Amino acid sequence: MVSFAEARALGLLLLPAVAAVAVVARHFLRLRQQRELASPSVWDRVMGGVPATGLVRMLLWCGAAVMIILALARPQWGELPTEQSVRTRDLVLALDVSDSMLAADVPPSRLVRAIEAAQRLLPLLEGNRVGVVVFAGEAYPLVPLTKDLDAVAAFLGGIYPGMVARPGSDLERAVAAALELLPAEGEGRVVVLVTDGENLQGDVDQAVSSIKQAGVGALTVVAGTERGGPIPIPDAGGAVHHKRDQNGQPVITRAHPEVLAAIADAVDGDTVTLADRDVVQQLATIVEELRTREEEQNRSVQKVEQFPLFLALAAVVLVASFLLSPWRRLTAAAVAGLLSLAAIPAGAQQNAQQASAPQPPSNGMAGGAPEAAEAQGESLAPPAWQRIVPGGSRRMSRQGVARWQEGDVEEAVRSFAGAAMLDPENPERLFDLGTVLGAAGQLEAAQPMFEQAHAAGVPDAAYNSGTASLQQQQAEAAVRWLREAVLADPDDLEAKRNYELALAMLEEQEQQQQEQEQEQEQNEEDQQDEEQEQNEEEQQDEEQEQNPEQQPAPTPTPTPADNEALFQALERAEAEAREAMQSPTPQPGTVEKDW
Repeated sequence: MVSFAEARALGLLLLPAVAAVAVVARHFLRLRQQRELASPSVWDRVMGGVPATGLVRMLLWCGAAVMIILALARPQWGELPTEQSVRTRDLVLALDVSDSMLAADVPPSRLVRAIEAAQRLLPLLEGNRVGVVVFAGEAYPLVPLTKDLDAVAAFLGGIYPGMVARPGSDLERAVAAALELLPAEGEGRVVVLVTDGENLQGDVDQAVSSIKQAGVGALTVVAGTERGGPIPIPDAGGAVHHKRDQNGQPVITRAHPEVLAAIADAVDGDTVTLADRDVVQQLATIVEELRTREEEQNRSVQKVEQFPLFLALAAVVLVASFLLSPWRRLTAAAVAGLLSLAAIPAGAQQNAQQASAPQPPSNGMAGGAPEAAEAQGESLAPPAWQRIVPGGSRRMSRQGVARWQEGDVEEAVRSFAGAAMLDPENPERLFDLGTVLGAAGQLEAAQPMFEQAHAAGVPDAAYNSGTASLQQQQAEAAVRWLREAVLADPDDLEAKRNYELALAMLEEQEQQQQEQEQEQEQNEEDQQDEEQEQNEEEQQDEEQEQNPEQQPAPTPTPTPADNEALFQALERAEAEAREAMQSPTPQPGTVEKDW
């Protein structure tokens, strides 16, 4: 059964139909007028029974127009079965929800940042099963293994601190709960532990042993920084206080990446840090490298595009029409080929590319910036035929998207650069080129592209420019651009988060600069003091040489009373040391915190 993917184009068939009727009516009108002017015998000798070539040529052109319109409508018939292998895994996210996860050393807090990273990771896990476990002093399964990632994201959004009443961070219970959700055997089983690693409870060695015995993959995510921060605790009135210990001192919770790194090394896993900007991409890459649970075959049936057949028929009809006139025979083949290239539907090209190219990871950045991105002149210039055929800029832009999806970064950059050269007045082309250069690591080359696109009014150019500046540690520029992006779209959470990071980076850089200046001033003062002391010593040496009779006073000899006092002090110190050794010591495994 014939179907048309672009059925709206069929309405254009009315144009060649009207043209054909008009040509035929005009031809027969002229014949009638000519018959009235000539006798039947003269008319038969002149015409000789041969039809007029002009009418035939016009009708052939109308027929070629019909074929081209049908090709634009993308006729489809027949079926082409396809098979696609899908790699699947079972992944359980074990998330620490203890009070220490409220610390804001990773803004806005450790827990909020962990939830945001997990929600951004979910689209990259399409086709895999994901489960969630929350733990503190106890551990509870929150979401069983499911492929409904939207439901998982919804449950993640409902996580709050204190949902596990027992304080602490019991890693052994968290691992046990995660393993209960996973199948007992099979490949592609992964446990992701998200915690700060501070004063872990339970038997950590037993948790590591359980992971090894189950044969699952594991990776740890460090939530927090070694510098740490206080723990905000809101009261019933909404005011925020900071948690204090038994002595009334503010509690400073600090992350322990060395503990989590040791756990990951023990099970041949990996460790990432939540504070990293590309933590989501790191997690996706690590999970992608793990073995799959199984290979599933997704079978689908795709209709076969038949528009090339109609384009070929149109070319044949056009060639036949031009051959009716000897002076056009030389150009017939060139005209037919040009029309064939120009008439290929853009949608068909795009669908074909999407059907063959693998889906790229969201927010993914390809490594290894191509040297061609720095080339100038004709090295990035589009082919000559792209400049002649209409729509060359759009075609090269789609080609760049296809090359990027295939992982060919160099050709993607070349295609986007060619699209910008073909349409230099279009700021969207500069924005696309800057985006692919930035994703490929060419941040310095991408920055002027974003600035030009922003000057031309491209909405997201300020955000991309600020993000590129942030990645280059250019805090002032990042703050300026991201502030503009936030003002333009106050609901953009990514822009707000990057703006906060830029502000923190700017503050840190200013603090480092102040510390460097203070250190330099201190070094100068120390140097001056040292020079002054040296001068004084030299002066004293000169005075001693001039007055050799003046010698330093001899050290006084200790008296028996002094010796007795010294012996008594030593005896008291030994007695205190013996008493300390006899006092009981805390046993291992004792919980020293309630947060």
